[in-house]
Amino acid sequence: MHVFGWFADPSMWMVHVGLTEQPVNGAQSLAVEKIIYHTHYRPKGLDYDVALMKLAKSLVFSGHVQPICLPNHGEDFVEGTLCWISGWGATEADETSVVLRSAAVPLLSTKTCNQPEVYKGLISSWMICAGYLEGGVDSCQVLIMPEDPCS
Repeated sequence: MHVFGWFADPSMWMVHVGLTEQPVNGAQSLAVEKIIYHTHYRPKGLDYDVALMKLAKSLVFSGHVQPICLPNHGEDFVEGTLCWISGWGATEADETSVVLRSAAVPLLSTKTCNQPEVYKGLISSWMICAGYLEGGVDSCQVLIMPEDPCS
């Protein structure tokens, strides 16, 4: 799993629930018991590069902490549809944000993403591609949006 890399030991991870500002302040912190990789994931590729973290204790959703919505199996993704991304990436001032930011980015077709000047054929039919070809807005570089769903 490229996200976990050398840090595949669950004891090295902690999940901070409800964290919207860094450093960790007021968030519920839960230990990870197990990392569950997708059964079809292979380290040499990026297909099925997703995992679940089983928490050592049950998480109770309350107050402002709500679960995210995930797409249904077999759901179609229409090019141009806006989807939300979030992160603590660089802002317009080129500084790492201490506040969780979000932005809307359009879904792109696999054909567009596989162009030589974009991802050079690395995007499979199992992946979702989104963003702006000119760059500047992604989870590492999040612009401050006027209607931030995380606020």
